[in-house]
Amino acid sequence: MVGEVSTTAFRSGSDEFGVYAQASVDPVIFSETAILKTAYWFTDQYYLFLSKNKNTGLLDVEFRLKQGDDLDKLKVACGEFWNSLLDQEVRQKVITETSVVRDELIKKAFFDARAPKPIGVVSDESHLPISGQSYIEDPVHAGRLN
Repeated sequence: MVGEVSTTAFRSGSDEFGVYAQASVDPVIFSETAILKTAYWFTDQYYLFLSKNKNTGLLDVEFRLKQGDDLDKLKVACGEFWNSLLDQEVRQKVITETSVVRDELIKKAFFDARAPKPIGVVSDESHLPISGQSYIEDPVHAGRLN
């Protein structure tokens, strides 16, 4: 490596391909799904290279600019990556914690949509209210409780 600054979670430097910044993510703390989803959102402005470090067990996420060599911009991107990764991990946990409720709501929505129409329910649009008509004048009594 030509020039390198290193910490356990962040590293930056330059090589024959230009400057880079690298975040090293612990896959025990952050799920693979959260890491990949987060990395995906950075691919519009950066080239990202992911690799497993065999010595540390961490997942290295290397950032390179698509245009130019601005190390400061890459360092900012790594900081944004960490914040986005935390956000995505929390989202994944919420998805896991609420999956049973979400699945039940979806089942109910589709089940009710397939259920036969109750007797007396008009499904065509022939009884749409006309301009100025109130719910009291509703011919199918949709606005009444009894």
